[in-house]
Amino acid sequence: MSQAPRSLSQVLLYSVLLILSVYPICLSAQINEQLAPTSVPGPARNSLELEAITWSGCSGIQPQQLLGVIQSRESELSLTRQLALYYYENLKRNPATPPQMMRTLTGVQHDLREELRYFNPHVAEDDSAAIVRFYDVNGYHQATVTWNFGYVRSTDKNTLSFTVQEGPRAIIDSILIVGLDSLPVDVQQQIQSVRTVKSNSPFSEADLEADFRSMVKTLQNNGYYLAGYERPTVIMSADKLHDSVAVIFRTGPRKRIGTIVFEENTAGYGAITESMKQRQLEFSVGEWYNADLIEKSRTNLINLSVFETVIIDTVASEVLDSTFNPITDSNLAIRVFTKCSKPYDVGANLLLYQTAIDNYLNFGVGLTALHRNAFGGAQTASVTAQYVLQDISRVFQNQPLLSEALLSGVLGWPSIFRLWDWRAGLQLNTYYSLRLLVSPFRLESFGVGGRLPVNLPATRVVNGFDVTASVERQLPRNFEQALDSALADAPTKEDSSYVLSTYNQFLVLDNYLNGAKRFFTGIYAGLNIRGEHRDNPVDPRKGNFYNLSAEVGFGAGRFVRSQFFYTQLIPSSEHLTFATKVKIGHIQLLDFTRGSNGADTNTYVPLDRQFFAGGAASIRSYPSRLLHDPRSGVITSLNPSQSEILANVVGSASLLELSFESRYRFPKPTGMDEFWASIIARSGITVFADYGNAFNRMTKDLYGAMRFSDLIEGSVLAAGVGYRFETPVGPFRVDFATSVYDPLRSEGQWITNRKLPFSTSNWYLSLGLGHAF
Repeated sequence: MSQAPRSLSQVLLYSVLLILSVYPICLSAQINEQLAPTSVPGPARNSLELEAITWSGCSGIQPQQLLGVIQSRESELSLTRQLALYYYENLKRNPATPPQMMRTLTGVQHDLREELRYFNPHVAEDDSAAIVRFYDVNGYHQATVTWNFGYVRSTDKNTLSFTVQEGPRAIIDSILIVGLDSLPVDVQQQIQSVRTVKSNSPFSEADLEADFRSMVKTLQNNGYYLAGYERPTVIMSADKLHDSVAVIFRTGPRKRIGTIVFEENTAGYGAITESMKQRQLEFSVGEWYNADLIEKSRTNLINLSVFETVIIDTVASEVLDSTFNPITDSNLAIRVFTKCSKPYDVGANLLLYQTAIDNYLNFGVGLTALHRNAFGGAQTASVTAQYVLQDISRVFQNQPLLSEALLSGVLGWPSIFRLWDWRAGLQLNTYYSLRLLVSPFRLESFGVGGRLPVNLPATRVVNGFDVTASVERQLPRNFEQALDSALADAPTKEDSSYVLSTYNQFLVLDNYLNGAKRFFTGIYAGLNIRGEHRDNPVDPRKGNFYNLSAEVGFGAGRFVRSQFFYTQLIPSSEHLTFATKVKIGHIQLLDFTRGSNGADTNTYVPLDRQFFAGGAASIRSYPSRLLHDPRSGVITSLNPSQSEILANVVGSASLLELSFESRYRFPKPTGMDEFWASIIARSGITVFADYGNAFNRMTKDLYGAMRFSDLIEGSVLAAGVGYRFETPVGPFRVDFATSVYDPLRSEGQWITNRKLPFSTSNWYLSLGLGHAF
């Protein structure tokens, strides 16, 4: 196998030589005879090589299911061997073919002989018996299977063919269950609710086993921790069309939890308080034994990230319960054993991550010091220093990169209290940030905040919410220099008024700092409600997720910000998923008044709370932050370069984004080197459409100018294609998109009315880590 790359290069080389020199010699009067497909396996093909497996007569059970039953396998030919075999079989009939070429092609096939599979009649007989057994356990008691092996001229392959006569499928006449009659009524009702196989259902041993396992799990969740069942007995009717099933259940005694014993191996590190571990348990003393709650408790303890090992099991009966009485036949002692892992970590690393709110792909370097058990209660304490280039897709869209230097500290309690089935944590953070917006204009920020995350049971529509509060101080650095430069570039009085309007929010902030003499420029409180119902938050295939947030701000500006996000994923097949997104948001300014001369207006909202459209996770046919509604978002007096500069410092108050994606993941190919096969299996393509825009630009002249009709008339319709590659932290994606409809164009708003619509100037490239939504 190690010679395959060398052999492939030789095959390709000889392919070129064939085209340039050898092949013209073959164009003789005998060409038709030489190029006709052979009907007899030649020297390069073994007559017993198994090249294909076919099926006929399968209707109730699909061939894909039967492939997992049989031992026979087709040859899995790599691209190298397929090329070598093709050229060998065609060139061997040409006397002018150089001998060295034939020896090389023969050597390539010899090197890859491990790819070949061969027919064995004894294996075929075993396979036939296995297929009959598989049909039998699925109710086809009269099924028969025959096989045949030989060369098939139409496909030019040695083929093993299985012919199935399925016959009718038996149905279940009755299911007799013994051993559950004495159970309490409520437990019997729960057992009946999990049963899916009833009388008159098609017979399937797998479905019956699944039903019986669900019944056992229900028993184990209601105190019967030793519950199980014996192998079912199936009685077949004489005509093999009706089956009766009998099964005996062993429930064992019903047990309550009498006491909980905590044992910990600190491994030389700090111990975790028992109260913290107690809060992670979903069960308590006096409750019936519940296997699901025990497993969920184990998961909760593991998620604290401070334990190397977590074991929850029963212990010997001589242990005393919570009242210091011996454990009796009616209760159990539960042991919770934990082994601590190393709690601290210090390191430097390269950063490549996607932001939580805007889904921007950021790149940078960072230093982090982390302790996972700061005060003995699994509290997480960390200090981080980072230098980050924000939204690196801007490089491919001819935009300047934004940068940020950040120093932050976080202290988190994973669990501070439980109320009903709610679990609450606490996170405190502080940070210092220096962001380059438009050279030399920088925004310096300092803040302190707190977040109270509350988790609810995962099965509920709302399964979590956060309460947030923070204070912040923002200082515009070199603001006057940036403003003077912008005014100098404004030739008319009207242009100057537009510049002042655009920079109004920073004028408000500058005046607030110089006039009010207050330290904090903003005080914020918010509520975030979420519902996470996807099968995998990193790379989901099905389910939905929604997030509804509201925040109120006071200080230099007063506002209410609200946002709604929803995504739905619908699997169409094993490899194809459809995904949709809805994202809407609005900022209501509480101090905004429109005077005759524009006075007494306040459009200040912190930059990271404004809305922007365009970019890798927004409308992908526009560069990041450069998309604005033509009526309520575009500052018409500025030239394009000035608009790009201001796009980094002035966002919008309203946002609408709708998206659709068709995501296809390639199946793992056979007959290929394992490395390249795994690369293909981790790759995928997507076809997508985006619709929306940002409205109500945060200037005193444009805020509030949007009409309802602008949501339709002013929105961009984009379409494109993308490539995905699976990574442990989500798919890395590359997207190409263009605007099908673009209301910002003075002409050629529809793509059909543009000259050269598929030229590179009409398409934008964007990068991302994780899905766009």
